[in-house]
Amino acid sequence: MPGQILSKRVQEILIDLKWTKETLAEKSGLPVETIKNIYYGRTPDPKVSTVMAIADATGYSMNCLMGKCPHTPKEKAILRNYRSCGEHGKALIELVAKYEAGSVKSERESSQKHLIPCMLPHGDIYKGILYDACETIEIETSIPEAYFAIQMTSNDLAPKYCKGDIILFENRFPKHEENAAFLRGDRAYIRRFLEEDKQYRLKCLHSRDEDIVVKRMDEVEYIGTCCGVVRSYLYLQ
Repeated sequence: MPGQILSKRVQEILIDLKWTKETLAEKSGLPVETIKNIYYGRTPDPKVSTVMAIADATGYSMNCLMGKCPHTPKEKAILRNYRSCGEHGKALIELVAKYEAGSVKSERESSQKHLIPCMLPHGDIYKGILYDACETIEIETSIPEAYFAIQMTSNDLAPKYCKGDIILFENRFPKHEENAAFLRGDRAYIRRFLEEDKQYRLKCLHSRDEDIVVKRMDEVEYIGTCCGVVRSYLYLQ
């Protein structure tokens, strides 16, 4: 039924855009009650004008809203983010996608070695890793959860992570007091995640920079949680 299809699409889109039902109502010019009825599947045959208003507000086509879109909302978000990246970001996304699509999951489950992208940062790492100033190479690991890595090119985070160390990350949000990589603006930071009263702290692993404190975790993006370190005295290049 058209109403059920639209309901499911609207639910997915609100998650994708991080909007509330009230936000959609405001941006589309539709009554909040109309949006709620659609959201909960209480509108079996929505008006064309209503679907059009939702399409204009969200940027999704009417065909997509009615289940005729070749891409899901999540796929469209990934494609939209990819197109907005620079050449370095696109190269990193392509590397991850290439190896994930190449049956990497089955290799990980059987504890076989697999290839993952590894960033080689330049400059002062403690100030944040500037994406545009990084090289990206491929490395091999036998840790099943690892999907991404950063190699330390300085002793900025010593003694926790020293020059030559390869930090491996898994794709999950960190728990309290775990080390993880976070993205803020165009810089990536390796910090300890702390849950505090009414705020979150990304604690420095050294004393040369300030902690990052946020009220909500949607103010930063997580890249991954540290799942291992390969100690090394030699560079990969």
